[in-house]
Amino acid sequence: MKGLRQTGPLSLLYAFMDARRWCPSSEEVLPRRERPIGLYVLETGGCEGCFMEIESLKGSAFALEQAGFVCVSDPADADWLLLTGAVTRVCAEMVDRVWRAMPPGRSLIAVGACAVDGGPFPASYATLGGLQALTPVRRAIPGCPPAPQEILQALQELARV
Repeated sequence: MKGLRQTGPLSLLYAFMDARRWCPSSEEVLPRRERPIGLYVLETGGCEGCFMEIESLKGSAFALEQAGFVCVSDPADADWLLLTGAVTRVCAEMVDRVWRAMPPGRSLIAVGACAVDGGPFPASYATLGGLQALTPVRRAIPGCPPAPQEILQALQELARV
């Protein structure tokens, strides 16, 4: 039985089942806070690749909650707004509503090339482009799309500041 775990078709199955090996090491985990940082994720237009990468952080392969973060479904519970996609004119009002619903001390984080500078969607009749031209951004996480590890690392670095 021991040989089956090391080679053959079952080794791939065992690798996927062993999600602990993809978790951050103990030195990467932030010290515990009184409460986790609430993340509200908003997709405003584009291919949704960055949104899917953020969604993958919620799975067992990444230790989002162990790193001191939790995704929230209500902006009133959020500390940071993670925005993905180019800001379309249709979504601009929604972004403003979400931002105003967040409590004071909030931060805006642009995730992906579209959110940072518009990527392949520069300012036009349909889009306002990226956030850097519109408003102050606390952190920009570049990439098309950035890998989940890069997103988590950037969030951890920002939480240390």
